[in-house]
Amino acid sequence: MRIPFPRSGPPRVVAATTAIALATAVIGWLVGTHVRSPADAAAAHRAPPASLVTVAVTERELTATVNAQGTVAYGAPQPIALTGSVATGDAAATGAPLVTKAPSANKTLREGDVLLEVSGRPVFVLTGKVPMYRTLTRGSSGDDVDQLRSALRRLRPGSGLAATGVINDSVLDAVRAWYTARGYQAQGPTAEQKARLRTLQQAVSAGTGPALKDAEADLNDFTKTYGTSIASGEILFLPKLPLRLTAVTVQAGAAASGVIGTASDPTLVVNGTVAPDDAALLKAGMPATLTHPDGETFAAKLAGMGASVAVTAAADKSDGTDGTDSTDSALAGVPIRLKPAYPGKLAAFAGQAFKVSIEVGGTGHAVLSVPVAAVYTAADGQSRVTVQDATGSVHDVPVTAGLSTAGFVQITPKTPDSVRAGSRVVVGTQ
Repeated sequence: MRIPFPRSGPPRVVAATTAIALATAVIGWLVGTHVRSPADAAAAHRAPPASLVTVAVTERELTATVNAQGTVAYGAPQPIALTGSVATGDAAATGAPLVTKAPSANKTLREGDVLLEVSGRPVFVLTGKVPMYRTLTRGSSGDDVDQLRSALRRLRPGSGLAATGVINDSVLDAVRAWYTARGYQAQGPTAEQKARLRTLQQAVSAGTGPALKDAEADLNDFTKTYGTSIASGEILFLPKLPLRLTAVTVQAGAAASGVIGTASDPTLVVNGTVAPDDAALLKAGMPATLTHPDGETFAAKLAGMGASVAVTAAADKSDGTDGTDSTDSALAGVPIRLKPAYPGKLAAFAGQAFKVSIEVGGTGHAVLSVPVAAVYTAADGQSRVTVQDATGSVHDVPVTAGLSTAGFVQITPKTPDSVRAGSRVVVGTQ
């Protein structure tokens, strides 16, 4: 229904006034619903009451570890140096012996292998701690001879050689057979020695009286060492074999002297360092886990620690120096070495870094555990956790804190069953 609006006169004034009043009231109401006092605004922005953050108590086996970084590598490096000289044969030497066949890098050297050739002669590697410092001939004796006998017994088990004794015909026969089997000839008498033998034999044939006795004595002395000999430079005794020849520093044509390369134990190990405080927790034999960046894990054990397993710059040097820097070593931490349970599985990872986790202790069985943030110490020194029940009520429970590792701590409630697996404990508010 339309209300007629007066065209003029007092009724029109009254109607206009009424409309204005109504409009003002509506506008006032609208403004009032959107405008708040400072007190109302502050109340509207006040944070809601804090709520508790809880987590469930779990049962788990806790293991404490020392973590480090390690690199997969072959065993302790050692320089390989030539000693002595090879047999020169009938021709007189006209200069220093030269390398005629260089060794091959990344080759595993086993007892009896040829390391290289010098002036066409082989240099064999055998196991022994005493260096080959002289040429061995018939009648020679000593530790080096015993090492040779032991090596020949291992290389030629049917030779029937005794473990000790002088160089005799049996040893020389074994040496000749060994050389022949490897494609070489053992060094026999030189032309000069043969000529000397003929001269002595002729003196015996022509001698009479006292001269004959002297000639016979000279011939007897000469023949004691006459025959096959082993030149000092044709056998290289190494304390441990096999070894992996990791670096070669000579080429064919180079002078055959000094360090010719670096060798390492062919068994893969993991080298790393730990902080001195962590090192105090470690001892050889502790189990460890090696974790590759791609997530693959391998079992290992701590094989050693300290200076005895330190890896220095010697592994990268060709001049035989040890490259040790005591200052750098001190800053780097305490060296450690781990032995993988299955080294062959790590062959493809040589030179790569792994995370190393060494187990230094553990609960040995599943225990009640909570995040470290759930445990607090009250004024009386008692450790407690705050438990929230199904109704939302909370109460404090005295506990004994045990092993703490990886953000979790073992708890044992003072009152049995006051905290169980699945109970909710407070770790904070939000």
